[in-house]
Amino acid sequence: MTEGREEDRFEDLSVGERLAERDRTHPEPVRRPEVPRPGNKYAWAVGIVLLMGLGILLFAETLPNQGKGLKGPEPGQRLPAFAAPAAAGDKEGDANVCQKEPCNKNAGRIPACQVRGAGIVTVCPSERGARVMTFVVTRGTDCEPQVDRVERMRAEFPNVRFVTVLSGDTKEEAKNLARARRWSQPVAVDEDGSLVNLYGVGVCPVTVFARNGRVRESNVGNLTEAQLRAKTRRLLG
Repeated sequence: MTEGREEDRFEDLSVGERLAERDRTHPEPVRRPEVPRPGNKYAWAVGIVLLMGLGILLFAETLPNQGKGLKGPEPGQRLPAFAAPAAAGDKEGDANVCQKEPCNKNAGRIPACQVRGAGIVTVCPSERGARVMTFVVTRGTDCEPQVDRVERMRAEFPNVRFVTVLSGDTKEEAKNLARARRWSQPVAVDEDGSLVNLYGVGVCPVTVFARNGRVRESNVGNLTEAQLRAKTRRLLG
């Protein structure tokens, strides 16, 4: 009887009233709202960041100068060895920065100090005497005048080995620049930046004063001719 009366009651209602009554007597179970998972929306971005971080880590692990400063070698440090094409020579290619055997193929086939010949600039920690090195980065800077000042005073010190490391130019560009500015000292071409990395040079110019293969001083920034003379005399003394 109860079931029949319920059917009669529903027959007396309109369609809208029936639906409303149905919602009242048979409510749908309440569902808890789903909490969105943030990882789904940004998964692609996180993946890119992780790949970038991994790439930076792998690159840093291959650098000879990882963890060091960017102001040149420290006083007392042995000169890192290298053999690089001279701007005025006929040799091509990247600098050899292998310090000792076994050599990494990316650093050089044999240790840099074993590389000799015309058209090559070689620096070794076992060398004797005084050396002055000027590091110049050509892109977006104006450090070439420092080399001009070295050129004007270096004839006064025939027993000192002067060399400029020119980073950022191709072999042909380095040759043309040295010729245009009338640099007669050896100019080592550092086209791929391996030499500025090897010596921890992050700004320019940097002047390194060394004696008997060991660094005495690394100077960041420009030096006047008078300062260059004084520091070179101190190096010899």
